[in-house]
Amino acid sequence: MCQNCQQVIEQLNINIELFFEKLETGSNKKQLSELDREIICQSLLGQSRQHIAKILNFPEQKIRDRLSNNIYPRIAELMQLDQEQIAGNWVKLINLLLHPNRGYKLNAPPQLNNDNFQGSFGRQIFIYPQNQDVVELQLQGTKFYQQGLYYQALKCFLWAWKKEREIYHAGNPEILIYINNCIIEYKQSLLQEKRIKTYTLAVVVPFFHNQGQVAAEILRGIAQIQLQINFPSFSKLALEKEINLEDIKPDTFFSLNHTDNLIALRILIVNDPNNLYAPYSQTAENLAHLAPQLNLIAIIGHYSSEMTKKALEFYSQNGLVLINPSSTSNELSDLPGGESLSFFRLTTQDRISATQLAHCLIKRFTGKSQIKVAIVYNKNSSYSTSYRNSIKNILEKYNEEFVFLKECNSMSDKYYHIQAYIEEIKQDGVEIIIIIPDGGIEPNSLDNAGLISRLKLNQCLLAGSATFYHENVLHWIHEQSQYNLVDRNECQIIACVPWHWHSPKNGCNSENLLAQRFCEIGTQLWGEENLTWRSATAFDSVLIIMRILELYSIKDSQSLLINLNKYFKEQKKQVKGVTGNIEFQENGDRLNPPAEIVAVKWNVQQQKWQWAIEE
Repeated sequence: MCQNCQQVIEQLNINIELFFEKLETGSNKKQLSELDREIICQSLLGQSRQHIAKILNFPEQKIRDRLSNNIYPRIAELMQLDQEQIAGNWVKLINLLLHPNRGYKLNAPPQLNNDNFQGSFGRQIFIYPQNQDVVELQLQGTKFYQQGLYYQALKCFLWAWKKEREIYHAGNPEILIYINNCIIEYKQSLLQEKRIKTYTLAVVVPFFHNQGQVAAEILRGIAQIQLQINFPSFSKLALEKEINLEDIKPDTFFSLNHTDNLIALRILIVNDPNNLYAPYSQTAENLAHLAPQLNLIAIIGHYSSEMTKKALEFYSQNGLVLINPSSTSNELSDLPGGESLSFFRLTTQDRISATQLAHCLIKRFTGKSQIKVAIVYNKNSSYSTSYRNSIKNILEKYNEEFVFLKECNSMSDKYYHIQAYIEEIKQDGVEIIIIIPDGGIEPNSLDNAGLISRLKLNQCLLAGSATFYHENVLHWIHEQSQYNLVDRNECQIIACVPWHWHSPKNGCNSENLLAQRFCEIGTQLWGEENLTWRSATAFDSVLIIMRILELYSIKDSQSLLINLNKYFKEQKKQVKGVTGNIEFQENGDRLNPPAEIVAVKWNVQQQKWQWAIEE
């Protein structure tokens, strides 16, 4: 008997061999292949299709085909159900196997992985480092977590955290979140005894976008505030004999608590496919359905405006709050009444950041006339389109200064189309190219943005939205400078973002003490300047929830929703965050949100390109 079969028997109390026999006695009497058996066991144990493919060293498409063409049809016939009812829903299958006469129990323990949903408190790894020893420790931790052996899982995650920091001089935010979650699970009864209440949040991030870099940036902010909230609570548990908390405690540390009411935060990490056209992109629907079972009080996400708009419908119908750190589309300012009650966004709306960028361009080109401007954006993205509309509406008022060339609205198209367009506008003497990549809903958009920045355009200013702000841009420019295609004194790339490490108002040396300490702790956890605007707004997203938890008796998601609306939208109160004062309008938009102009500059001391505040 294979090891996974034994695990299914021990962990789920399912007679897997009898199940296999029954699957072989239907209209398809062929024996199940070893691969099919392995896929069934792994799926019952909660592994995603992508993870199974990785474990078995097969293409994901092959796993999908075996499920669709051979496994699901057999199960559907055996269970006398339509294939659509059971495809990907291994929670239902487990309950049908355990309770064949009672059907699917709605109060069954939640299975967090199926074909249409990937979520993890510690049972799955999304960010894999290159070092195999670290990967092995992480995977050992996930196996122990799956078995409910939280002490063992905690030790493995702690070893992985320490080893990764030794190798890369920076921590992995996903692993720090799992360490916190394991301590909460391991010491749950002691937390209750000490009257420290545990709350559960979900953070939805796009691991498939930009090789997981955007997800990591967001999770750094989440992991950092989770640690700062939880540490005072963990300190009350006298863990020294079992766990050395100094392994995760930064040298510079301070509590965020404004009251004596200690709490503990458990974080569910959810992967958002972030694909506008994926037929099985049901992340929000699944998460809304799981929320009561997981006692979720709020959701942080989604990354792109398009996915946020789709998700809000499900969350608002289920009384869930969505705190959004990154979606900027103007469309989200005009939500229906019910949805606006569930919505709070920490980042800056397109009309405001586009105005800031436009004014920067106007200032730069004061005294000049007939400046030729081109815009490259994605017409399929509501975010990209709304940003384009906002900045164009402003610059068109200065028609003597700015002249618009032909636009390119298919930024996600094949690059040779973009290249032909760039060559055309170069011939026309383009002086400004405004680049507005979408938030990753179509895979080519960000790649094309990079290819544009690689072109020899020393005499042309590239101006980008917040989605253009990536480490990738620095890598692209570094490649160019190696071949002397970019002059270190004449590189002209700017962008508008909500926050920057060196922000005069909210950065490491500003008068904002919370921002100062955010950067100090961030340096110790992730390395200097590795916190971005996505990290800062994610941090503040959890901070506003924490302030409400301190003030009110919050029992569930509905009471949090009521009190968030009461405090911010009705009483018009504010909270001081890393990104400045946080206050909201009735529609969930932030009042007076921050906006910073940054530029790609050569750092002489460090001998590298970096995003820096534009002076």
